[in-house]
Amino acid sequence: MNKIKTFLLTTFVCLSLSTALIYTSCNKATCTGVVCENNGTCSGGACTCPTGFSGTFCENAAQSVITFRNNTFTPVAITINGVGQNIPVGGTVAFAGSYGTIASGGASTSASTPYGINTASGTIGDVILWNKNIPFPVKDTLRDTLNVGRSYFFLRLVNKSGYGIIDYYVNYLFSYGQYYYDVTIPNDGKTYDMGYYLGYSSSNVQTQDSHSGVVWKAVTLPFTENQAVTVTIP
Repeated sequence: MNKIKTFLLTTFVCLSLSTALIYTSCNKATCTGVVCENNGTCSGGACTCPTGFSGTFCENAAQSVITFRNNTFTPVAITINGVGQNIPVGGTVAFAGSYGTIASGGASTSASTPYGINTASGTIGDVILWNKNIPFPVKDTLRDTLNVGRSYFFLRLVNKSGYGIIDYYVNYLFSYGQYYYDVTIPNDGKTYDMGYYLGYSSSNVQTQDSHSGVVWKAVTLPFTENQAVTVTIP
């Protein structure tokens, strides 16, 4: 009786091992020649794909979008992966790409002079620059906001005096961060955007009119992102 039990047990174990070996061998055989891309794994002849990839061999990367928003006071020129776009003030632009790739490029903004200015660039104040290297997300949309840092302020001038302004300084007599522009601003009471300037706790604006009248104004800053100051010349 014991011999019969031993025989049956041995037979069962052998059959179990044989089945496991056959299954393992077949499973390996079905993955022969199957190359799963992007770190996918093969099982039973089919690829199991990691998050962000699909297809028979995990060859398809998910498509997604990065949206850039302009929070500044002037239009932004942006180039991502060789494609250039312009973002209006308060507006957005979108760039599409594949998961696993990088949105690489840069953006810039500055104010254009409203009247004649003695520079070849046609801009006034500093040019604000951004460098961007952002991975495209696995899905949906990633939002990136373009802000001007708290070390800069945006200047607006209003001339309500009896004469036209012919030039002005920002940070007058500063050893570093002083700006001078020979620019005409009429005495029409309108608000003119004069660009971005380095901000200090003692920043100032000084103007001179066509009759040699000089007006000096202190600038008080909150030192926040996207800060702006309006200076009125009485």
